[in-house]
Amino acid sequence: MNIQFNTLLNRPTGLMVCFTLLLTACGGGGDDSGAATPAPVATTPAPATTTPDPDPAPTPTSLDDLIVDADNKLQSAYTLTVDIDKGNSNRGYFSLCDDYQANGGGYKVNFNSCLFRGPLTKGKLSKDIKVANHESQLIAVIWFYDGQAPQFVEWSYLQGEDSQVLTMN
Repeated sequence: MNIQFNTLLNRPTGLMVCFTLLLTACGGGGDDSGAATPAPVATTPAPATTTPDPDPAPTPTSLDDLIVDADNKLQSAYTLTVDIDKGNSNRGYFSLCDDYQANGGGYKVNFNSCLFRGPLTKGKLSKDIKVANHESQLIAVIWFYDGQAPQFVEWSYLQGEDSQVLTMN
């Protein structure tokens, strides 16, 4: 009998059967001493009448799924009309920039960020400028050649307006 048992252990199938019997005999349960009975859950009755929710809009997964309002013009820029009339024949130079900071009573302007630059002709300038939609705060600066102090005007995009106008008189 001893020979048969050693032969059984030398075979892979026999080893697997022995280990399976050992694992089955050991069980697999845990310690029941700390187990607590679950507390009863209070339930509330459901309301008698419910209105069905409308079908939620599906989350867009591609451009074909997007829904665009009929009023949206799908334009990435707007037109800003610049109208300057200083009422004199002084020569000047106009700059419209988007990178600036207010410093007390003046401004610090990054003139490398200007969207438009151009001369005043006899104190006047009239120009339509395309401005990107994300540009909602701009500063206009007029420099005069005769040595006068520059004039600064802050301009902000007006929501709901059909036309955007910057006027300096």
